[in-house]
Amino acid sequence: MAKPAEPTIVGYVGDQTERARITGALRGWALVLWAGALGELPDLVRRGSEPPAAAIVAPRDHLGADGSEIVRQLSAIAPAMPVIAHCHTGVEQAAEVRAMAAAGVHEFLFAGVDDTGVAARSVFASAQRACAAAAVNSVVRPLFSERLAEIAGACLSHPVQARTVAGLAGLLGVHRKTLRNHCVREGALTPAELIAWCRLMLATHLLAMTGETVEWVALELEYPSATALRNTMKRYTGLRAGEVIETGGLARVADEFARRLQGPAARRQS
Repeated sequence: MAKPAEPTIVGYVGDQTERARITGALRGWALVLWAGALGELPDLVRRGSEPPAAAIVAPRDHLGADGSEIVRQLSAIAPAMPVIAHCHTGVEQAAEVRAMAAAGVHEFLFAGVDDTGVAARSVFASAQRACAAAAVNSVVRPLFSERLAEIAGACLSHPVQARTVAGLAGLLGVHRKTLRNHCVREGALTPAELIAWCRLMLATHLLAMTGETVEWVALELEYPSATALRNTMKRYTGLRAGEVIETGGLARVADEFARRLQGPAARRQS
């Protein structure tokens, strides 16, 4: 699973200086293809055999097109592609920020704040994680009660903070014993195992979605090491990381997770 030499990002930002800053910040990391108008972005995404690594969308263009509507179109065309809103800071832009958030963008890139060097790349990495979390959540949510869905959602949305039982309990504002009681009462796994499965499904989807290495994904999710991620994959699925991706990726791990859930459920019913 070698990383692509230069991922492609598509985007529309009206100001040429702001475009240049973003292009410079991502040089050597990604190639940015700029559209002449917001309405061109859906066609740019459809054109390739694979979706771009991400899309950058401004709230408006020179033709008056609505960026939030373009975000919805892009999400429908390529649900696995992170969409990033390019906005400006200030109270006068608050309505645009809210509209883009409501449309479902995964992250914000603020002009003059996040559009240089490491900061820009951090925004894109965060968007990738958010997009992957949404995809995994949509797959596993039907497996849970409402309460457990909330717990799993916290694991997926905050994979670094929720990598331990104490961290997850803190995010949810409950004691770790209360968290365990919720899981036991619902007939699910222990909190530690639930966290491990959620992180593994997120890692699997990131591997498939980004084409990045196991080392990169392990670093992003703060596994102790790439070896730790590989060992977790093998222990929970019986397969190596490459084999998991080749045999269905997220769907394969989600199937294994569903089978694991059936064990506690069967014991509860007996």
